[in-house]
Amino acid sequence: MKKKALLIFTLIFWMVAACTFLSMKVEQEMIPQVTAVEPDRGVGWDKDPTLPADCIIEDENGQHVYSIYEGTGWEAGTRAAEVSGWFQMEDKIMLSNSWGDFVQYSSKPLREGELLEVLRGGDKVEDRWLAVFPEGLELELNWDGAELPKGVSVEEWNQNAVQLHIDDDLAPFMQGRAKSRVPNLAGATVYSFNDMYQLLDNFTAFGLLLGILTLVLVLWICSCVFSRKARRNRWALIVNLALGLALLICVPLVLDSIDLPSSLLPRERITDFGAIAGAMDQFFGALKGFAPQAEAAGGLSAALPESEAGQAIIMAKNDVLVRPVLYAVLGALLGGVIALAEYVALWNANRPRLTKGRRYN
Repeated sequence: MKKKALLIFTLIFWMVAACTFLSMKVEQEMIPQVTAVEPDRGVGWDKDPTLPADCIIEDENGQHVYSIYEGTGWEAGTRAAEVSGWFQMEDKIMLSNSWGDFVQYSSKPLREGELLEVLRGGDKVEDRWLAVFPEGLELELNWDGAELPKGVSVEEWNQNAVQLHIDDDLAPFMQGRAKSRVPNLAGATVYSFNDMYQLLDNFTAFGLLLGILTLVLVLWICSCVFSRKARRNRWALIVNLALGLALLICVPLVLDSIDLPSSLLPRERITDFGAIAGAMDQFFGALKGFAPQAEAAGGLSAALPESEAGQAIIMAKNDVLVRPVLYAVLGALLGGVIALAEYVALWNANRPRLTKGRRYN
């Protein structure tokens, strides 16, 4: 009974420690990144302060304006507070009376009281945007002849989506900032190629975490079997315990390599895998929508867009999508190999041996 309790406690300790590391990483990754702007109070003492219209953040619950404040006590840190009593007049937001900074752009929709990372400036990077328009929306714009800002060019488009090349986008990507730069994207869901590549780059780390988990579970099951004869198999139990501790140390190292793009994360829970999968389906589905029809291609269509950038990111997705499952299987197989090696070593050490007897005359 004591052996079983000790084994169960060991597994619980390992899982609690791993979940602690994971929760710390999740809390860090879920913090939205925002840019700040101060209200324009004009020159008159009785003039209402105003904000640019792109400070309005839209989500499924409507339109919101957020101010930035410093919390205290249990709510210490830079946080978002929703503002009431505002109204839009042309390209400005009229405020009744407000002080401090306000959120202008955010990497994802915000929540009341949420921690924020306020960015000042940013690096300019080359990027591509994929704007997906709602179904049923008839686009009257001909993107081939559209007037676009400097540094923005069209690579592919159809009636449902458009792929743009951006020479000097500010990192990190923020959908509101993209729509402000290209007003023709109003009403669309805009994705960043750089952010999608960043998400795909993390699939290897996801696979390593699953591989570590399956390996630990296999070693724990084998330890349960070996514990039936603990004194006889004590060295195998010690080896499995050492391996478990070493794998626990590897968990924060793997987590440290994970860097998720904020624009593709769910609003509230990182475990909302459906939201992430939905974004990927919409992104890659729109890219495949650029593929020429079989008749136009002169044969069977490969369901690939014509642009090299679109083809490259689809191939990258196909390369990494199965890695988590593959690494989980490899972790289980490695655990089985270690258990088999321990069993063979124990059998060889404990098998009866023949000894030569003495001959007496």
